[in-house]
Amino acid sequence: MKFSAKGTRNSFFELQDESGTSLGKLDYTSWFSIKAEIQLPEGKIYQLNPQGAFHTSVSVFDGERKEASLRFNWKGQIIIELENGSSYAFKRVGFFNYHFGVINEHEHETAMVHQHFKIAEFSFHYQIETDDNYPEMNKPEFLLLLIYCCNYLHSRVT
Repeated sequence: MKFSAKGTRNSFFELQDESGTSLGKLDYTSWFSIKAEIQLPEGKIYQLNPQGAFHTSVSVFDGERKEASLRFNWKGQIIIELENGSSYAFKRVGFFNYHFGVINEHEHETAMVHQHFKIAEFSFHYQIETDDNYPEMNKPEFLLLLIYCCNYLHSRVT
């Protein structure tokens, strides 16, 4: 499936499906913050909170319940560990025309994220393509988590 996310001032991102229906939002608490929340249309909210002295990991909470954790490794990847036991590596793929890829434990690319900077809006927009054989790749909360990962990696590189 294909999705898009449009940023506003790089602190607010809205995820949409191909028909333009809003699937959820990623909202940072303030500028230059890595604290954020994912808001879904039905009212569910996930909190993304940095952990550790150097903020090299982030925990994702649904209320008091931990849903996932993100861990930055020395290879420049983010390891996404879901509470159901699934694990994915989020990393740059390609050399000249790179994109971000979500790689499962079998080294299969389950999602691609293309990042585009819109100079007129001074914000990033994203195009996401997912493998339909992996149902969690089409969950809005997971897709918004991928946008968060893109922003996190971008903030660490620049």
